Amino acid sequence: MQISQHYLPYPKKTLIVVTNNELAKVLWVHDREIDELLTMEMPKDDGDFKATGTPHSAAPDFDEMKKHKLQELYTKLNKKLIKLLNDDYEEIVLCAPEAKKNELVEGMHPDVMKCTVEIVPKNLASLPLDAIVRILQETRAT
Repeated sequence: MQISQHYLPYPKKTLIVVTNNELAKVLWVHDREIDELLTMEMPKDDGDFKATGTPHSAAPDFDEMKKHKLQELYTKLNKKLIKLLNDDYEEIVLCAPEAKKNELVEGMHPDVMKCTVEIVPKNLASLPLDAIVRILQETRAT
């Protein structure tokens, strides 16, 4: 997809990462060209969360399981970003919901953070590509 002439170009090869509580999309952008590179989803439940049937069985902690699966997603994303940085990408823009921003950033490799030029506290992962571009350009202009 072409970025409109109304918006600023990305002069360096840049990765834009948009995440929410279930998935992460990695976009590549250079100059005025942008496209989706890959989508990573949170690992699925394996269905092994049934109570054992004993009277003293504790209910599974679904919040803890979801947090663990989200951490798995962030770990997988981190590894992929390191590999992509070795493929000549120069900058990274990270987008995550405000509530998950610190969690995402804390687990990132130092090389990933060194190349991160902007952290946008917004949930953009479920939006179409043109809306992501528009919102990111609006945050760049301010």
